[in-house]
Amino acid sequence: MSKGFRADTGHMAKAAKEAHGHAERVERHSSNLDSKTRGKLLGKGKFGMIVQKAVRPIIDSMITDMSRAMARGHRSIGHGLDITRKNIDDAEEAIRKEMRRHQGDREAPQLKLGDRLLGEDDLRDKHRERVSEHIDDLRSQGHGPQRHLDPTDDMLKERLGKPAPHVSGGVHQKDDYERPAYLRMAGGHYVQTTEKVDPAHGPDAVARLGSGAHMDAEDPTKRHKCGAFSTAFKAGDDEAFMHAERHARSKVDPNGPDWQPVNFKPEDAWGPGSHHERFRGYYIDPANPMGADGKAPQYKSVDFRGAEIFAAYERQPGGEFRLVTMYPEPDKGVNQ
Repeated sequence: MSKGFRADTGHMAKAAKEAHGHAERVERHSSNLDSKTRGKLLGKGKFGMIVQKAVRPIIDSMITDMSRAMARGHRSIGHGLDITRKNIDDAEEAIRKEMRRHQGDREAPQLKLGDRLLGEDDLRDKHRERVSEHIDDLRSQGHGPQRHLDPTDDMLKERLGKPAPHVSGGVHQKDDYERPAYLRMAGGHYVQTTEKVDPAHGPDAVARLGSGAHMDAEDPTKRHKCGAFSTAFKAGDDEAFMHAERHARSKVDPNGPDWQPVNFKPEDAWGPGSHHERFRGYYIDPANPMGADGKAPQYKSVDFRGAEIFAAYERQPGGEFRLVTMYPEPDKGVNQ
């Protein structure tokens, strides 16, 4: 405070009181609509769709801002979505503007000056709905979410299949320790398997489809393939998957080849942090593929230290690129 300035405590108190009153009014306005009106505007009906359309550009802008901030290292996905008063105000204004176009509809709720439909929780709900729409769109493009977001842990294990016995002359061979031996992949470490179940078939695939569950969901003429690891993003973490895909897509060269693989570190998409907790996955234990009793595959959880994210895109006839797949790619050096 400068030497010649003396604060007028009376004015400061008055200003604080007015600010407090304004905050209270804003809070009241955010919740002053009756439940019937809110239900009509936030539901799945005609006016709910109008509201959804109105706020979509606001939500998309919020998503873009967060993606950019994380890619620049200014924010981490672990901090969560930051909703500002401006976001809410912009959404409210967009809703009013859209509803004014329906003033002639006798069933349309009439929003008066000062009425506020959305609070922070409502906008978060709209954000979650928009994220779900993005994931649904990716499901329609390829098999990324179906194999690497949607499956349960048991489905990830089923995808690995069953260890393939090393048989010679009709006899199951023994390893150096006189245990049943199993075939190995190239490199001699990881276990070869058969009867891999494609997670894209959905839950309970074997019970529903029998041996058909071992065929590829996208091309039923081919058996499903899976490498040493069966990995996925954390169950239900649609937002992380969406932001990872947005980052991957930003690396696609529109003038490049029709098939474009993209590799990147999790922090490139999600901001500072290690982020291993956002992944899950399994592989068959190379040292003990079927356990002491030989009755069931033995799994090891993937250690995602040093993991990257792999995505693949394919150009479509119209020139746009579709996401074919996207998954966490473990570091083999820490998964032996």
